Amino acid sequence: MMEKRGCTANILLYVKNELICANAGDSRCVVAEGGKAIPLSEDHKPGQKKELERILAAGSTVNEEGRIDGNLNLSRAIGDIQHKKNLSIRLQDQAITSMPDVRRYTVNENTDFAVIGCDGIWDTMSS
Repeated sequence: MMEKRGCTANILLYVKNELICANAGDSRCVVAEGGKAIPLSEDHKPGQKKELERILAAGSTVNEEGRIDGNLNLSRAIGDIQHKKNLSIRLQDQAITSMPDVRRYTVNENTDFAVIGCDGIWDTMSS
């Protein structure tokens, strides 16, 4: 039963004057700077070129609804072990990987705030 469970992760670390964002999934982090939205992460969706190439190379499919093997509509997650069973490839190359993208942002006098939200927010609002 646990093979079909998973979660996303979007982590924001503040060290000195730098924000470090690590994202695996469809949650999103955005920094507001002088009234403008600056993305620190991007949603990992199966239709993105880089994600789609990895999914197909791992032997999985993406259907017309954007679901991997007819199941998940995101391409990175922690857990979801059923999509990580191809023993001939590395973990970061599996159809669903938990390998995060990492971005850095230097905080400056124009930085207002940062916000992290799940797909439920970003599916209805823009950054």
